[in-house]
Amino acid sequence: MNSSPVVALIVLGLVVTSVVLWRRRRGSSKRDKAVVATPAIPKFRVVTLGLQGSGKTLLLTSVYRRLQVPGNRGYFLRVPYVQLIELNKWYREVASTDDWPRGTTRGEMREFEFSVLTGIGGEAKPILDIGYLEYPGELLTDPDAPGSTAQQSLLTSVAQADAVVAIIDGLRVLQTYQGDRRGRSILQTTLDAMVHCLLSTRAPVVFVITKWDVLDQLHADENTRLQLVHTLLMGIDGFRDLVNVHSARRIVRLIPVTAVGHDFAELRNGMIHKRPDGHFQPANVEVALAAVVPDVLNQVELSLDYATRQAIMTEMHRQTRMSPAEAVRSLSAFLADKAARVLASSIGGGLIGEAGVALFMDARARPDTHYQRRMAALSEADRQAEEIVQARRRVVQAMQAQVTMLEAKLPASRLRSEH
Repeated sequence: MNSSPVVALIVLGLVVTSVVLWRRRRGSSKRDKAVVATPAIPKFRVVTLGLQGSGKTLLLTSVYRRLQVPGNRGYFLRVPYVQLIELNKWYREVASTDDWPRGTTRGEMREFEFSVLTGIGGEAKPILDIGYLEYPGELLTDPDAPGSTAQQSLLTSVAQADAVVAIIDGLRVLQTYQGDRRGRSILQTTLDAMVHCLLSTRAPVVFVITKWDVLDQLHADENTRLQLVHTLLMGIDGFRDLVNVHSARRIVRLIPVTAVGHDFAELRNGMIHKRPDGHFQPANVEVALAAVVPDVLNQVELSLDYATRQAIMTEMHRQTRMSPAEAVRSLSAFLADKAARVLASSIGGGLIGEAGVALFMDARARPDTHYQRRMAALSEADRQAEEIVQARRRVVQAMQAQVTMLEAKLPASRLRSEH
């Protein structure tokens, strides 16, 4: 897919739906003032699946460690302080020479609230939220306790998710590749449970191969190594069927990650042990989270028929020539159109309705060649709104760039139908 229109669009719409401008008269001697309401922040809901011991906790810890500062990507994450304390505790446990952090246990569910921040007008401001929900792995494979609704809650959360991150234990992949029957049995059980949950989801799916460092022995070249794993997984009936069904209308990824680095731990006697001289340097962990927003938008585009897409493009181009306030009014009228209703239905999940329609349309708008001239003609309130539009657009571009770089480096990371 051409990523340039994909990248160009995120936020007129967000602001289109979230910024309200109105003028009030306070007597004939006072000038009108444009008031900008606090922008609504869209929330993407991510559900993570994986058996206990597969590396869910380590992945979560490493994602935050890598994305807690802006770096050169233009955005960063924040969590509520109580969750920061928990994440830092897990990191200290990882970095120590003692045991690995405790994973989720039966009856325990973890939900983390990531705010995506970027610089706007010299300040760091939140522009997106990502809810990261992690379930205990036993809910995938074991009978639920009498009277418990935990498994039903898991299935409901998967059905309502904007994206699903499915964890595949790299150690079990290695054991399967080496002909270990027990390892293959565990991998098969894991995939069977995931396939059951994921066949009915409408969301993009990211399969994450954890413990990628233990698979270094398969081949020196990383993409060749990933292709070997890709071939192994596609040889398993349920997994292959899921990819064949979903990849026609869904984005399905296979992302290899090491949450600790390639020289932090070593495999001895079937167990992964920390090395006393190991260097903590996670790899690829942030891409699993960065892919969520562009993948949702790209998937929506894949689901639209030609007529709907053309109607949306027409309205989208009209809005790029408007001020934020005018775009709000234009979008309100457009929502009665059939194309807008189809789009809202396609987006679903946490983006349903006006906010989702606006987000999609803005994230796919072409760059405005008269941007500077248009900005000069805007009121101060509209300029503030437009700054938020541009900041959100930059963040989506940065997220898309991370995904594009991964695909260029590891072509085997994109799963497609073999029909």
